[in-house]
Amino acid sequence: MATVGHRLHTFFQRWVDLNSLQVRLTAGVVLASLVAMAGLTGWLGWRTQAILLDSHVHQASLVVARFREDVDHYADQMSVQMAMQKVINHRTTGDLALWVTTSAGDVVAQSETLTMGSWQGSGVAEALLTQAMAEGIAIQPIQTWVFVVCAEPLAMEGFPAATLHLANDITAEYQGLQQLIRMLWLTGLVMVALLALVCTWYIRRALRPIRQINHLASQVTAETLGHHSFALPTAPTEVAELVQTYNLMLTRLAKAWAQQKRFINDISHELRTPLTLVQGYLDSTLRRADTLTPPQRQGLEIAAAETHRTIHLLTELLELARLDNHQRTLTLAPADLVDIVKAAIALAEDQADDPTDGPSRIRLEAPGISPVVLVDRERLCAALVELLDNALRYSHQPIRVQVLGQPDWALVQIHDQGPGIPEPDQAAVFDPFYRVDEDRSRQGGGTGLGLTLVRSLVEAMAGQVSLRSQPQQGCVFTIALPRSSAG
Repeated sequence: MATVGHRLHTFFQRWVDLNSLQVRLTAGVVLASLVAMAGLTGWLGWRTQAILLDSHVHQASLVVARFREDVDHYADQMSVQMAMQKVINHRTTGDLALWVTTSAGDVVAQSETLTMGSWQGSGVAEALLTQAMAEGIAIQPIQTWVFVVCAEPLAMEGFPAATLHLANDITAEYQGLQQLIRMLWLTGLVMVALLALVCTWYIRRALRPIRQINHLASQVTAETLGHHSFALPTAPTEVAELVQTYNLMLTRLAKAWAQQKRFINDISHELRTPLTLVQGYLDSTLRRADTLTPPQRQGLEIAAAETHRTIHLLTELLELARLDNHQRTLTLAPADLVDIVKAAIALAEDQADDPTDGPSRIRLEAPGISPVVLVDRERLCAALVELLDNALRYSHQPIRVQVLGQPDWALVQIHDQGPGIPEPDQAAVFDPFYRVDEDRSRQGGGTGLGLTLVRSLVEAMAGQVSLRSQPQQGCVFTIALPRSSAG
């Protein structure tokens, strides 16, 4: 059931996305077709009905017009009432009935049709004879029957004022017309459904180049900008122009990205050497100059600290540039994860700003059997030192380091009890030069590249790094590494 539900959800996402261009175009075509079909069907039905009714109305008018002439012709040979009956009998058919009534409502002559079983038994004859009819011709439904009825005054010499009534049964023709209209609607709906299917197929085919562009664009990354070029030889002119513009944009982005990486690489390399010489000179001066005044020594110490920080920043920039340019090749080999963590803890404590002779602030929790991971030992150690140094800088409480083993992965989790990181900032802490607190990071000596370098190093070893934090509850940095088959 879950699989069927997932498939249905995927189907509706793919085919019934109300925001998609395909659905909007198809809906527009179907709506226009429905409006056109409704208009055409309505017009055809109205026109056919008008033609049908006009023919019966014309026939009724002829019968009424000739009735007087025929009665006058026979009145010379018989009474007017008998002449009326004779003409009525002559004009009567199975679907046409005539009768004459006086002003008092008495029937003086009528068609035998009104006494037929079908007319008499259904009560139609009685309804026709008893209901009041306005002068003129009209369509009159009675029960399930439909009649063209007519009432015309008669003024015959030697006969009181009377009214000629005519009722023409058009039920069969009317039902046939309704059936025709229903067939027109059904045929129109079927045609619209077929048109919708054809339009869906055609529009989807026409939009295929756009989906291809979207698929190809989703595969472009910062590292592969210069290796992607779209080619859609069968695309329409507008899409071909879009592809050409997109390729031009990729070329420009690739060129700009290459220039940026080359600049960072060159500037880091060129500046690090002279700054290293400056730092060496400052350190040497501080060690040998016993005659310096306190302000002079303070100034040299500040200069030496800033020089050290700048060199560290340039070193991290150079390392990131080399990783991005694939100039730094990592040597991956099976290694004991706990041994690497212990080495990183020792280095982090040695590099701490406030080393003490007391107990270690970093507590290691490791399993009895250490996981074996496929990593570059030196680079992983550097990444762990960066995370540990970050934890020691912002937390004055003990740091807890856990090593956890899973079937396919090994985890290193570093728990601190610092101020934590707000949730809106957690997704960006691994971006270059991003600082949650600019002033605090500056005072702490951070460069803004440490976490970026950690992510680049871990991902270069096919691993993942993540953060979980809440304000005032500390941070948990997790490094996940693939386990080696040797372990």
